[in-house]
Amino acid sequence: MNEVSAITIKAPVLPKTKILWSLSQSSFENKSRSEIAAQLCALHVDALRVTVSPSLLPRLQTLREDISTQLRSTLHRPNVGGLMPFVCSLVGRRARLRVPNGSRDIPAGEPFTVLVRTDFDACVHPDQLPHPADVEIVLSSADVANKIAVGSQLTVSYGQTVLEVAGVESTGGQQRLKVLASQPTQLLTGMDIHSPQLSRQLLPLLPQDEEVLNHKFNNIADYVIIHGVGSKEELLKIKGRVMPEQSGQGSLRHPSVPVGPAVRDSKATLPPRWIWKVDSRESLELLPSILDNVDGVLLSRSELGLTIPPNSLPIIQKDLLARCNQAAKIVIVASELMYSMRVNPNPTRAEVSDLANAAADGADALLFAEEVTEGPFGPLVAEMSQETLVNAAPFLESNWNRVQFQAKSDEDAIAYGALKVAREIGARAIVCLTEGGYTAYRLASLRTPVEVIAISYNENIMRQLALVNSVRGMTIESSLPFDQILAETKLKLHQSFGFNKGDKIVFVSLTASSVSARNSNIFTVQEID
Repeated sequence: MNEVSAITIKAPVLPKTKILWSLSQSSFENKSRSEIAAQLCALHVDALRVTVSPSLLPRLQTLREDISTQLRSTLHRPNVGGLMPFVCSLVGRRARLRVPNGSRDIPAGEPFTVLVRTDFDACVHPDQLPHPADVEIVLSSADVANKIAVGSQLTVSYGQTVLEVAGVESTGGQQRLKVLASQPTQLLTGMDIHSPQLSRQLLPLLPQDEEVLNHKFNNIADYVIIHGVGSKEELLKIKGRVMPEQSGQGSLRHPSVPVGPAVRDSKATLPPRWIWKVDSRESLELLPSILDNVDGVLLSRSELGLTIPPNSLPIIQKDLLARCNQAAKIVIVASELMYSMRVNPNPTRAEVSDLANAAADGADALLFAEEVTEGPFGPLVAEMSQETLVNAAPFLESNWNRVQFQAKSDEDAIAYGALKVAREIGARAIVCLTEGGYTAYRLASLRTPVEVIAISYNENIMRQLALVNSVRGMTIESSLPFDQILAETKLKLHQSFGFNKGDKIVFVSLTASSVSARNSNIFTVQEID
């Protein structure tokens, strides 16, 4: 079951909720980029999530090229144009386990020794050889564990077990901890360690993170997940390293990707969009003050549950997703999805329900952890997740528009009106012309049962929109007069999207119409000729 070819994955009816697939540095060490590209395409996942270190940057650049080539030749997905978004994050301050031979069973209450040492490379790539002689916690930076003391509690893998520190011995820049497990458990290499005594702050930047920012992720990041910052000012400081011309701050509609001549150039490089990670009480409380300065939110329920009562998580998820949908922000949900499938071929009923509920609440994408995606049943995880989301779709569509949308601008009212018209006339899709992506984000945020097809001029905009719920995309030439855009759109819908003669669409543009190339708007009902 270790190979993708071990199961047959049919060309599926792809779900509207997107699948964000994590890969660790180990995948890039153990497989060629062409093998990784083939795997991602065979699994039909929508986007790649990776933690970026300086050594990984050149590999990601060539991987993107290989993915594009393979996607363009994939018969059941010709319309995506070979565009798979990369969702990147910095390493930051982190603590991870390394275990002899990869795993060790620990009885409850029996003391054992854990070595704590600083090794950035081992923290990024914990399963590198040789294996450690004993259990160790590797830190990305020496200041991560400054506050560990007797009585500290170290949470393993988001609550799987708690290690209580019974003794601390410091020698030669390293620490040896005597710890006891709260319950019988299996420790695995790569597990994250959390504790109030372990720093997760991003600033001051580690030298390796600073190098990645200085290179602007080699322009391969479509989204950047930001975590470990304590204020709006710190957020803008980090964003400003990648988009200095805006000092990290854009407009209300376009907080990260400025709308200018570049968005009308098909090959122009654009800055990434930024995703705020809600993984603690502090990051949740900061959300209202920073939401206007990011493009979306990643809700990490497993991490958030370490600092707030777990029974409040379902309500927090619903509230956060509703708030982001109202603001046309993308929402990614992570919650150890299908986590038991890292060792079992079948998910639990609770995991399947968790998956469907996150989609029902309005998530754009679901994030699957590398422990699951790189396990022996990774292909089954992808297949079962897609089947679950597709099977849940009729219920989600029947519950569309159960909350009244509050339009805050003329443009939002037009988008909402277009969706209502599309539903009343039985349109196959809403097709929107969007320069910077806002129209597609707004339409998708309403979670209409009607598919949204976005048309833009820039390939990077299209790649970013590939992570958005219900959205598929295509590019057209910016030199086309507006009157020719409809004709070109209908032709591409027939050739690349399988639309048939007589299919109805609602065409929407919030920035251009036949009246004016800019600062105008339109929506019109059309039929495929």
